Amino acid sequence: MSELALAAERERNRFWEAAATVWSAAVLGLAVSPLRNVDLITAPISDKVLHALAFFFGIMVWAGALQSAPRRARAMTLAVAVCVAMGALIELLQTQTATRTSEMGDFIADLAGIAVGGLLWAFMRFRA
Repeated sequence: MSELALAAERERNRFWEAAATVWSAAVLGLAVSPLRNVDLITAPISDKVLHALAFFFGIMVWAGALQSAPRRARAMTLAVAVCVAMGALIELLQTQTATRTSEMGDFIADLAGIAVGGLLWAFMRFRA
């Protein structure tokens, strides 16, 4: 691989790593913050849809961040593990807050977003 191609790949990897870091911090922060009037923000969209969308994007950015792992299948496995762990951690942390509640339905919506996003990412990588 040429120096230019290696530099471009390193730049792509940095983008995905930064996106994964920002996604993780934002989702974790929003999940445990004592937001008030959340219904006003999310009224037109179901809470479960928001969870699924968040984790759909989460698996995408984590798969991108880990795409340079030795084997792509391993990268997807790691990305799934990170996102599932984040979903579980969020529900666990919400049991420790006064303003949030933990719901199994939220975690199931997280898993649905991970599954759909993971399949889409794998399909896109397969076609490339």
